[in-house]
Amino acid sequence: MKKAAAWALCAAWMALIFFMSAMPGDVSGEQSGTIVDLLLGALETAGVAQEAIDPAMLELLLRKGAHMAEYAVLFVLLFRALRLSGARHPGLTALLMSAAYAATDEFHQMFSEGRGPSPVDVLIDTAGAGGGWGVLTLLSKRPKALSKKEG
Repeated sequence: MKKAAAWALCAAWMALIFFMSAMPGDVSGEQSGTIVDLLLGALETAGVAQEAIDPAMLELLLRKGAHMAEYAVLFVLLFRALRLSGARHPGLTALLMSAAYAATDEFHQMFSEGRGPSPVDVLIDTAGAGGGWGVLTLLSKRPKALSKKEG
């Protein structure tokens, strides 16, 4: 049951990525723009001078950071499903599967209005998956005393 649920979560996350990639470019840009406006407002409230921030650069960082985060999550979900399935090398397999999905996702964007494939985005997505692997590795190396709650 755990194994089936783990694979179902992978499929659901991949479907979400697919759905986001199917969004027309103007809709995706509008969403990013709204988040950038909120961030700029928050920074202004915090006392950061507006001239210190380049909105276009902030939007680029936000979009590429979102790519990395969504593929870090995909890696973690695939890693868990593969480990539960008894894979010999769940980390490497999850990384390769994430990279392959990133490539197919970019191909899919050729058919989304106002979007197109980007080999750079495949690399960014794969780097995000690698970051997910790094976080899992760091968490697994924590001393037991730090991972237990003091009570």
